[in-house]
Amino acid sequence: MYSNIIFDVDGVLLDSMPIWADSANLYLKEVHGIDAPPELDRHCATMSLLEAGEYIRSLYPQIALSPRELADGVAEFIRERYIRVPEKPGMAKTVRALKEAGYTLYLATASEEENVKGALSNLGVWDCFQDIFTCTEIGFSKNYTEYYEQVAERIGCPCRELVMVEDSLHSMITAKKAGLVVAAVYEAASAHQEGEILKVCDVYLKRLSELPPYLSQLSQNL
Repeated sequence: MYSNIIFDVDGVLLDSMPIWADSANLYLKEVHGIDAPPELDRHCATMSLLEAGEYIRSLYPQIALSPRELADGVAEFIRERYIRVPEKPGMAKTVRALKEAGYTLYLATASEEENVKGALSNLGVWDCFQDIFTCTEIGFSKNYTEYYEQVAERIGCPCRELVMVEDSLHSMITAKKAGLVVAAVYEAASAHQEGEILKVCDVYLKRLSELPPYLSQLSQNL
């Protein structure tokens, strides 16, 4: 039985992708008075917050903050909106059903723990998760297989026995390279990459509620 299930947060559990679409640009404009080009947020989309802070610092050295302070600044800037973000359709029901069925659930995210805890607590499911592995804490973004290897070590089982539930192509590619089972979930922000996603993932779910039946089938096929 694949009993350890890891969830990405943004775009899988939370309908939070619109918040990230312009977060860095708004932060620079409102906090530092800098008009950044619109592509800045697209460049930051596949980075951890700390990597994004390092990137912003390299572009705007006039900002007298460290990359860590910039990352914390962006996280704090969006916090009020983030913790009130709605769930993806059927998320809470699916998470509770998996927990009750005996699965151990984890979170793997580039977002900061305080924001994620606030949002999932508001939706009543924070306590369903055994642990959270942020890119900041692990020290690698989800672009690196080392991220997943360290997560597996902390959970205490090999990568091949973990299921990663994900919506972002770049994270799926790395998780697959690390040896995890990849369950892709539809997200509008990634829909243009659906063809590539189908080549990488083990299963493509149109909605999160399709996950429990897939996990049951996966265990039966062992």
